[in-house]
Amino acid sequence: MADFVKLAATAKRLVEKNARTVRLVKLNRTPSSSSEPWRGSDAAPATGTGGATLPAKACFVPASGSGLGKLVFDLTGRLETAFEQIGLVASNSVGGADLSGFDQVVDDNSVWKIEARGELRPASKSLLWVLGLKR
Repeated sequence: MADFVKLAATAKRLVEKNARTVRLVKLNRTPSSSSEPWRGSDAAPATGTGGATLPAKACFVPASGSGLGKLVFDLTGRLETAFEQIGLVASNSVGGADLSGFDQVVDDNSVWKIEARGELRPASKSLLWVLGLKR
């Protein structure tokens, strides 16, 4: 049987070796006015005001060409234009947080919308999140 705890530590080490610090943003989905819920929330997309943020270490690879970006493209079956780059986040580097509800990645002054996400989760241990990003 594979040692998934050891594999999670390896994923964290490899991702963080080539990563930079970003903020993951979960936008506020609560309406700004309960009497007019159709108007949506007052969350500012660039800052995530009113939502949750989570600091993370992520490394990025292009979504096109060869290598990992091509592999993820082939596995997802999505059109290559669906996202511009792929962000990798080791699950251990975010304390095992569930990233499925996050909407954006803020990298310095760049805001990337999370178009697709996948989790590498053998057995019950989460190892890696793969985020398909688009401006």
